Amino acid sequence: MSPPPLEIVVGGRSLPVPTGRPFVIGRGPEADLDVGHPRASRRHVVVELTAQGWLLTDASRNGTWVDGRRVSSLPLAGPVRVRLGDTDDSAVVEVRPAPHTPTASAQVPAPAAPVAGSAGSPSVPVVGSAGSPSVPVVGSAGSPSDVLTRQGGETSVRHVVASRLTVGRLPDNDVVLDDLLVSRRHAELHRTGASWRIVDLGSGNGTFVNGARVQDAEIGPRDVIGIGHALLQLHGDRLVSAEDTGDVGFTVQGASVTTDSGRTLLRDVSFALPGRSLLAVVGPSGAGKSTLLNALTGARPADVGEVRYAGRDLYAEYDELRHRIGLVPQDDVLHPQLTVRRALRYAARLRFPADVPEADRERRIDEVLGELTLVQQADQRIDTLSGGQRKRTSVALELLTKPSLLFLDEPTSGLDPGLDKSVMQTLRGLADGGRTVVVVTHSVLNLDLCDRLLVLAPGGHVAYFGPPREALEYFRTPDYAEMFQLLERVPGEQLAQGYRGSRQHVRYVAQPTMGMPRIAERAAPTAAKRQQGFGTQLSVLCRRYLAVIAADRQYALFLLGLPLVLAALARLVPGDSGLSTSEALRLKEFQPSQLMLVLILGGALMGVAASIRELVKERPVYVRERAIGLSLPAYLISKLLVLGLITGVQAAVFTLLALVGRRTPDSAVLVGSGLLEVLLAVVGVTVVTMLLGLVVSAAIGNADRGMPLLVLVLMVELVVSGGLFPVFDRPGLEQLAWLVPSRWAFAMGAVTADLNLTARDGPDPLWTHDAAHWLLGAGVLLGMAVVLVIVAGLVLRRLDPVRRRRP
Repeated sequence: MSPPPLEIVVGGRSLPVPTGRPFVIGRGPEADLDVGHPRASRRHVVVELTAQGWLLTDASRNGTWVDGRRVSSLPLAGPVRVRLGDTDDSAVVEVRPAPHTPTASAQVPAPAAPVAGSAGSPSVPVVGSAGSPSVPVVGSAGSPSDVLTRQGGETSVRHVVASRLTVGRLPDNDVVLDDLLVSRRHAELHRTGASWRIVDLGSGNGTFVNGARVQDAEIGPRDVIGIGHALLQLHGDRLVSAEDTGDVGFTVQGASVTTDSGRTLLRDVSFALPGRSLLAVVGPSGAGKSTLLNALTGARPADVGEVRYAGRDLYAEYDELRHRIGLVPQDDVLHPQLTVRRALRYAARLRFPADVPEADRERRIDEVLGELTLVQQADQRIDTLSGGQRKRTSVALELLTKPSLLFLDEPTSGLDPGLDKSVMQTLRGLADGGRTVVVVTHSVLNLDLCDRLLVLAPGGHVAYFGPPREALEYFRTPDYAEMFQLLERVPGEQLAQGYRGSRQHVRYVAQPTMGMPRIAERAAPTAAKRQQGFGTQLSVLCRRYLAVIAADRQYALFLLGLPLVLAALARLVPGDSGLSTSEALRLKEFQPSQLMLVLILGGALMGVAASIRELVKERPVYVRERAIGLSLPAYLISKLLVLGLITGVQAAVFTLLALVGRRTPDSAVLVGSGLLEVLLAVVGVTVVTMLLGLVVSAAIGNADRGMPLLVLVLMVELVVSGGLFPVFDRPGLEQLAWLVPSRWAFAMGAVTADLNLTARDGPDPLWTHDAAHWLLGAGVLLGMAVVLVIVAGLVLRRLDPVRRRRP
């Protein structure tokens, strides 16, 4: 006699268990029954019919429990309640004999929707005017909108009595959001009659209404308020809340990208990705993988089509949704001189509001280090880590803010097969832990760890989207190497057309995106607003920059030693007159002009050497931090303050050591000290040339190009300074000299020393020994400094990671 058929009861629904194959209960798209709980494994329990009868087998990491005891396998002879995990809030399913025998034609049920409320996320507490807990309202007319129900967390409805509610992180708020992206006192809700208004209280990460950042806005019944990871909606006296726990869908529909020249880089890309999934994007060079990544993250929005996060338009609501996105570029966004923990500390200071206590930041850092198995490397310098450890550290920076979407560009590039597998296993674990992970990769060694595979053909065409295990069968190739050869051999348009006619397209693309309405119009995305105040960001950036310099011993020694070496070289200038022209005339020598030229060129060398590689070498760091709200002025001013201080001290030390024991100028023209006036001229040329180096560093794309340009800058400074040969009254050359800092700095020193007295080729009008000409040189240098700062900012702005959509 065959065993009776079984059914599984969960969330008030009953599902028949098929007899023809094992039935998987777990989490994610591969399970026959998705319970949607974070403690459940992808394959948690397997129920199957064996020769001895029905058998339940545990296949999980967190265990399966029946009547308080853990089981590895259990014969099913009667009804049994099974807990998936070792916590009290774990998902519970009931397995029991079916009341009616299903027909032989019964089909295997499709993966069920997540069990409502099984995620165990806390509801948002709301306190009424009397201070008593509010009463949940079930089945009220003010049901949450689709935006809230798609957030992947528990949705709750609460009754609101008070006419004023405070929202924030501290427990004494009326609406408490336990989220480090939320400020202590984040916003206030005010009710006047039947309408509500929300007022932002100067929060770090902003308050959003329907994806747009607001300071003060009226709230309607369909408006959705976004604060941190939470969404709130008001329906009269009812507050609906939902928390983004990461189990959300991600959908791309008809995305295409075209260059200004008309070349199409990405063509009609569509796919739907369930929450807690790992997607690998592969394809040959020129297939549009990086272009797709930029479109998915909002760095370069698609010209046509939509990208949706939980049904929300990513581009139109980017300023809010950027908090849910983590991006790990191919180049590490790390300062290799810092330790892992110290790098995370600075990242946390820049990402979290300024009022988050240090203890809370440290607690989050410890959580991330533990999740990525970096505890042992926490106090190790990043430049001593292995390739896999460095990549995990880059991921750790992004996980600080608990993003729901994590994108990685070539995370296994350059790694050996063992490290490749280790990184992919880490990404698999991150997806299982409550995130949707998208990885662009050339490696095909561990694609079996992914839930979905997207294959792009040259021209940006979709050649395949579906489970990795079906890809080779679809392409009819024995391995991925031959699949890549096929992608190179067959035109991309033909491959895309073939895929659109396949059953995989129907199952994995057409059906999941069916019925999704098009977005007719949208506002163009703009660069993210800064998360903290200008002063907070400036302080953190300055301290981090100084820490990087101090940690790099070789560079620190170079900065200390350079003025000493240059001063020693300046001491080699022959003569006994120093900067005294009267003594030079008496001794018939030209030491004043020669020594002045060495001082000005030495200052220019220190300035440009300190800055010409500074911005380009940390461009990946700047671009990523700019995308999450880094203030461009704060970043640039931090460089100006630190480099200005360093180069200014270098110039002073260099000048004083070069002139100690030597004669100073015979008389001053403005400040009463000839030595001080010369010192100001050297400091001036050093700082202005440092700014020139920053402009060059912002403009070049590779740090190796900095050294040739350094030589070029110094040669120009030398030739047109006026100290080597006269440039006055030489058409073309004189006008060029007006644009070069050394011309005006040398003129300042020449004015103070009155070098016209010893000029062999006649006087230079800019060297006239009076206060007006000294101030003229100083004023031009100051004007140059202002212009160079503006130019540096404009050049940096072109690196802003968010572009406007084409009209």
